[in-house]
Amino acid sequence: MKLKALTVLIASVLLIGCNTDDGKDGSDGKDNVAVNAQPNTIPSLHFWSGKKGETDVTSTSRFILNADDADTLTQLTGMATLFNQDLKALNGMELEIVPNGGQGEPGDIVFNVTGFIAPAHDLAAHDESYTIDIDGTVIINAPEMRGAAYAAATLKQMLVQDFDGKDSLANGLIQDEPKMRVRGLMLDMGRRSISKEFVINYLKMMSYYKMSELQMHITDNKILKGHPDQPDLPDEANWSWDTWQTDYAGFYVELKGTEQFPELANVTSKHDPANGRFVLTIQDIKELRQLADSLGIELTAEVEAPAHAMAITQAFPDLAHKNMKPDHLDLGKPKTLEVVKAIWEQVYPYFHNVHIGADEYSGDPKDWTKPSQDSEDLVNYMNTLNEYLKSKGHTQIRVWGNWGQLAFPNRDKLSRDIVQQPWWGQPAMTHDAYKHGFKLINTNHIWYTVPTSAGACYPDMIDPKHMYDNYRADTFSSWERDVNKWGKQVMFQMDVADPQFLGATVALWNDNGHYDKYSYSDADIHERLRNKVKIAAQNMWNNKTVLEYPQFMNLAYTLGESPSFNLKTVTTDNTEANLSKGKSAYSSSYKNTNLYPISCSNKDPIQAGIDMEHLKDTNFNGHAGSAIDGDTKSRWMAALNDGSSAWLSVDLQHPQTISRVSIDWGKGWASEYLIQVSNDGFAWQTVATVKGAGMANEETMFEPVEARFVKMQGVTMGTEDVYQIHEMRVFK
Repeated sequence: MKLKALTVLIASVLLIGCNTDDGKDGSDGKDNVAVNAQPNTIPSLHFWSGKKGETDVTSTSRFILNADDADTLTQLTGMATLFNQDLKALNGMELEIVPNGGQGEPGDIVFNVTGFIAPAHDLAAHDESYTIDIDGTVIINAPEMRGAAYAAATLKQMLVQDFDGKDSLANGLIQDEPKMRVRGLMLDMGRRSISKEFVINYLKMMSYYKMSELQMHITDNKILKGHPDQPDLPDEANWSWDTWQTDYAGFYVELKGTEQFPELANVTSKHDPANGRFVLTIQDIKELRQLADSLGIELTAEVEAPAHAMAITQAFPDLAHKNMKPDHLDLGKPKTLEVVKAIWEQVYPYFHNVHIGADEYSGDPKDWTKPSQDSEDLVNYMNTLNEYLKSKGHTQIRVWGNWGQLAFPNRDKLSRDIVQQPWWGQPAMTHDAYKHGFKLINTNHIWYTVPTSAGACYPDMIDPKHMYDNYRADTFSSWERDVNKWGKQVMFQMDVADPQFLGATVALWNDNGHYDKYSYSDADIHERLRNKVKIAAQNMWNNKTVLEYPQFMNLAYTLGESPSFNLKTVTTDNTEANLSKGKSAYSSSYKNTNLYPISCSNKDPIQAGIDMEHLKDTNFNGHAGSAIDGDTKSRWMAALNDGSSAWLSVDLQHPQTISRVSIDWGKGWASEYLIQVSNDGFAWQTVATVKGAGMANEETMFEPVEARFVKMQGVTMGTEDVYQIHEMRVFK
């Protein structure tokens, strides 16, 4: 049953002409109801034509799912099931799901996936467009499952903003499509593992904001500084030839030993959830892929090698390069590629895309003008894996941008169908790689987030206003240099319509995540990504901003992370029935840890620097998420200039009946404060006034009230220290 999207669209447009306001007072007998304004969404809609009135979603509404292809119908059913989870969280409803149910009736939500076949010259291409016609019946037309999933996200965001019941949609016609195909998030799961539950929640959030790819960096190791054989190097060596086999290395997808290579089982890290080590089984990956398919997201597996590969060299010590750091594979040995292929053999079938790493191997050649054995070996490594993975059905195999670290004579042998993913311009030589015909995915390092900052001197957290004002998915880090001269970083901007531009990702690196002394929770990671993902999603979809920053952040605050988002964490706080734990928190301000470590301060004299040893002891003091992460050691700290008016709030994601709030104050507390509630995050009702507070776990009870947002609003400071809250708990 191929449904003609164009026919439906034309009919919808013709209807619009009959629904315009005539501007009179109604005495002429014509309906004078105003035409609906465009809904605010993140990312913003490409086109909206308003109609009059609303369409209600009721308990008798249905999801009608129409598709010819059986796999697509299965994915649509998964999408509708997830939509029901969100509806239940929003308004308590769950709708009947009807496969191939035709045109539907008033109140129904009809998804028509009409079919798309990628062209032979670009098998990775997608058509992510969709239309939504809301006028009694909600009719969605999309060529692919991805567009249907993004249409569902638009409807959810519209329902969230219906503050009277979360069950009405403004009538109108929507046409929408992204400016770029790859709209991704890269999670470093190699230096700090990520739980399956975290990934599930982030897939929901990413789809809610129409992101298209999750890049899973599943293996890495401790950063090896200096070299014990070269004591004159400026960095103090933090490893030795005697101990490297027991240093930290992580590989967080389960591998099985084979008859040829039984040692593969030793590559995988130990699954130890109690200590924050999460190994994803192949069954886990299958389930995540099924979820991703229904949410319009692709999973990209990154096995980082031949550098950053100590999980492999520890299991296969004979493959460690004798003249490099021990996390470098010896590419001169035929066995090396056979082992890496054997790893990919167990990984590639379960992911949409593959990324073979190839970052920071051996460093720059001593003379770029002369052939280099290291460059030749690396080019051979990339070309071999490219052909191998293409033979397994993958297209557009990816590597980190390394064109600039290959000696000139070796470069021309690198296959041009390998996708370069530049991060820093110096190793990438982005503009030069572009001129040589490579397709590019932008992961510009100036937008990196690295909790605890780490030795590379990246910020612990990106300031959201700075990112909103300046982030561009089409602007790469590139490099200018003369032959054998260091040169300087420059920016390189591409036309998003250029076929060599595939899109962009934003990245979170856990450089210090494996150290116990830098222990941080999933809530800490989420605090650093929550605004970053929303801002990136807006730019990646539209290549521009639309709202002013305060309006955008108010909207982001209202929309939340998705209605059924519920981030569970390994915690030290076992308080039962706490509704706030693992949710999203916001604050008037926080103590700024958006600074470089003291050792990096000379790179930016404006930044005073922070003592990382102090930071580890206070365990991420500052951010609002620290007050709802279940970790009683961590704490939110207001900024000094907020004084007595500082506030902290938690988003329970949907209205719930509450009657009690407890607060663990730190050494800075409020001697008077208000407990306030809201259903929209803007209009607040005071349910309790608390006086005489002290440095203790303080519990406040009040008459039961239904609310989504709960706030501690400061009135009077009890000490000279800024407000500090270790945990804020909310109960029924």
